[in-house]
Amino acid sequence: MGKVKVVHTKEVKPFVCSDEYSSKMLLDNIVAGGKSIHINEGTLKPGCNTMPGGTHEATEIYYIVRGSAMLILDDEKVEIGPGSVIYIPAGCFHALENLSETEDFVLLTIWEDTEHNEVYHKRIEAWGKSFMTIYD
Repeated sequence: MGKVKVVHTKEVKPFVCSDEYSSKMLLDNIVAGGKSIHINEGTLKPGCNTMPGGTHEATEIYYIVRGSAMLILDDEKVEIGPGSVIYIPAGCFHALENLSETEDFVLLTIWEDTEHNEVYHKRIEAWGKSFMTIYD
């Protein structure tokens, strides 16, 4: 049995991907100390979007924590907000647009492995590791 881990999101250092989006790795194999699902907290600034969007070779799950956004899934647009859970199958195009001009849009992204997540690899390239706290 693995060791219990507690991660306080306010203490996790965000990886700034752009002026519009930042990413906090909350749980991965390194943080868990063994095989684990991976959870990332993403923040999209007010009025911004993730266009041009993209597709992944693996399934992704979104859980919306705060704010409201327009989610584009292939040719469909869906308004999402806190408490929404979205299953995004492998190969499905997806992008987000923060609908608020004043509030951050915050979501958890959950996936089985980091192999297909480009932000994860950019974080390791920039930091030399996947996870940092504000104290590092």
